[in-house]
Amino acid sequence: TTTAAPTTIFALGADTGEYEPATLSGWEVTRTVYLQIMGPDGDELFNGTVTVVSSNPTFYEAFVGACTSKGIAQVSATDSGFITSVDSYVNGTNSSYWMGYIHGDGLLVGANSSQVRNGDYLQLIFEEVSW
Repeated sequence: TTTAAPTTIFALGADTGEYEPATLSGWEVTRTVYLQIMGPDGDELFNGTVTVVSSNPTFYEAFVGACTSKGIAQVSATDSGFITSVDSYVNGTNSSYWMGYIHGDGLLVGANSSQVRNGDYLQLIFEEVSW
C-alpha cells in the first residue's frame, strides 16, 4: 500500500506562533498547524507554523497565536471566533471579508468551533464576497 502525501495548499513560510490559554485545565493537547493569513493584493501577513496547546484546539486559537506572536493587530469575538479585522483590513471594505479555510475547504462553523488536527493547512483570506 502507498500513502498519498498530504495536499499542501500553500508553500510554508518561516513565521512561527503559539497559543496557550492563561489558565490550564489539565486536559490540554498540543496541535501543530500551518497557517497563512492573506490580506488583499497578495499582502501576506503571516505564513508559518503555529503550535496550539488547548483542551479543544481550534482555528481561532491558531489565528490568535499567530497574531500575538507576530504582533499583528486584530479584532474578533472570543465567544464565536468571528474575525472582524486583521491589521488594517476591516470586514465590509470593498465587499471583502475575512474567510477561513482548512485544507482549502471553507469553514462551516465559526473559527472558535472549527477544531484543528496536527498538520492541518489553515488559511485566513481577506477576499471579495458576493452574498
